[in-house]
Amino acid sequence: MIWTILTVLAVMATKFVTAFRLKDLKAKLEAIQPDIDELRTKVAEAEDEYEGLKMKEEATTTRLAHVRGVVNYLENQVKGPSNDGMPDERQQVLQSAEGVGER
Repeated sequence: MIWTILTVLAVMATKFVTAFRLKDLKAKLEAIQPDIDELRTKVAEAEDEYEGLKMKEEATTTRLAHVRGVVNYLENQVKGPSNDGMPDERQQVLQSAEGVGER
Protein backbone atom coordinates (compact mmCIF):
# COMPACT_ATOMS: atom_id res chain seq x y z
CA MET A 1 0.00 0.00 0.00
CA ILE A 2 2.82 2.39 0.82
CA TRP A 3 4.49 1.72 -2.53
CA THR A 4 1.28 2.64 -4.31
CA ILE A 5 1.05 5.94 -2.46
CA LEU A 6 4.75 6.70 -3.15
CA THR A 7 4.27 5.86 -6.82
CA VAL A 8 1.22 8.11 -7.09
CA LEU A 9 3.14 10.94 -5.38
CA ALA A 10 6.12 10.42 -7.69
CA VAL A 11 3.86 10.51 -10.76
CA MET A 12 2.13 13.67 -9.52
CA ALA A 13 5.46 15.33 -8.75
CA THR A 14 6.77 14.42 -12.20
CA LYS A 15 3.62 15.76 -13.80
CA PHE A 16 3.92 19.02 -11.84
CA VAL A 17 7.60 19.50 -12.74
CA THR A 18 6.91 18.69 -16.38
CA ALA A 19 4.02 21.16 -16.54
CA PHE A 20 6.18 23.85 -14.93
CA ARG A 21 9.06 23.26 -17.38
CA LEU A 22 6.65 23.19 -20.32
CA LYS A 23 5.22 26.53 -19.19
CA ASP A 24 8.74 28.01 -19.14
CA LEU A 25 9.49 26.61 -22.58
CA LYS A 26 6.28 28.07 -23.98
CA ALA A 27 7.18 31.47 -22.53
CA LYS A 28 10.62 31.29 -24.14
CA LEU A 29 9.10 30.28 -27.49
CA GLU A 30 6.63 33.17 -27.36
CA ALA A 31 9.49 35.53 -26.56
CA ILE A 32 11.54 34.50 -29.60
CA GLN A 33 8.64 33.89 -32.00
CA PRO A 34 8.79 37.42 -33.54
CA ASP A 35 12.48 36.91 -34.29
CA ILE A 36 11.74 33.55 -35.88
CA ASP A 37 9.02 35.08 -38.06
CA GLU A 38 11.34 37.92 -39.10
CA LEU A 39 14.09 35.48 -40.04
CA ARG A 40 11.65 33.37 -42.05
CA THR A 41 10.64 36.49 -43.97
CA LYS A 42 14.29 37.37 -44.61
CA VAL A 43 15.00 33.84 -45.83
CA ALA A 44 12.07 34.01 -48.25
CA GLU A 45 13.25 37.40 -49.55
CA ALA A 46 16.81 36.11 -49.94
CA GLU A 47 15.56 33.08 -51.87
CA ASP A 48 13.57 35.34 -54.20
CA GLU A 49 16.59 37.59 -54.71
CA TYR A 50 18.77 34.54 -55.38
CA GLU A 51 16.34 33.28 -58.02
CA GLY A 52 16.31 36.72 -59.66
CA LEU A 53 20.10 36.86 -59.72
CA LYS A 54 20.24 33.34 -61.10
CA MET A 55 17.91 34.31 -63.95
CA LYS A 56 19.99 37.43 -64.68
CA GLU A 57 23.14 35.32 -64.72
CA GLU A 58 21.60 32.88 -67.20
CA ALA A 59 20.46 35.75 -69.43
CA THR A 60 23.91 37.34 -69.31
CA THR A 61 25.58 34.03 -70.09
CA THR A 62 23.28 33.54 -73.06
CA ARG A 63 23.98 37.04 -74.36
CA LEU A 64 27.70 36.50 -73.93
CA ALA A 65 27.53 33.27 -75.92
CA HIS A 66 25.67 35.06 -78.72
CA VAL A 67 28.18 37.93 -78.74
CA ARG A 68 31.04 35.43 -78.94
CA GLY A 69 29.36 33.83 -81.93
CA VAL A 70 28.94 37.18 -83.65
CA VAL A 71 32.56 38.13 -82.94
CA ASN A 72 33.80 34.81 -84.32
CA TYR A 73 31.66 35.23 -87.40
CA LEU A 74 32.93 38.76 -87.99
CA GLU A 75 36.54 37.67 -87.46
CA ASN A 76 36.09 34.92 -90.02
CA GLN A 77 34.53 37.38 -92.46
CA VAL A 78 37.36 39.88 -92.04
CA LYS A 79 40.15 37.31 -92.17
CA GLY A 80 38.60 35.30 -94.98
CA PRO A 81 39.47 35.74 -98.64
CA SER A 82 37.82 38.67 -100.37
CA ASN A 83 35.72 38.00 -103.45
CA ASP A 84 34.64 41.58 -104.04
CA GLY A 85 37.98 42.91 -105.25
CA MET A 86 38.87 45.01 -102.20
CA PRO A 87 41.67 43.15 -100.44
CA ASP A 88 43.47 46.37 -99.56
CA GLU A 89 40.64 47.63 -97.37
CA ARG A 90 40.46 44.33 -95.47
CA GLN A 91 44.19 44.36 -94.91
CA GLN A 92 44.01 47.90 -93.57
CA VAL A 93 41.27 46.93 -91.12
CA LEU A 94 43.25 43.90 -89.96
CA GLN A 95 46.45 45.90 -89.55
CA SER A 96 44.73 48.68 -87.64
CA ALA A 97 43.06 46.12 -85.34
CA GLU A 98 46.34 44.36 -84.72
CA GLY A 99 48.03 47.70 -84.10
CA VAL A 100 45.46 48.60 -81.48
CA GLY A 101 45.88 45.19 -79.83
CA GLU A 102 49.66 45.59 -79.59
CA ARG A 103 49.50 48.93 -77.78
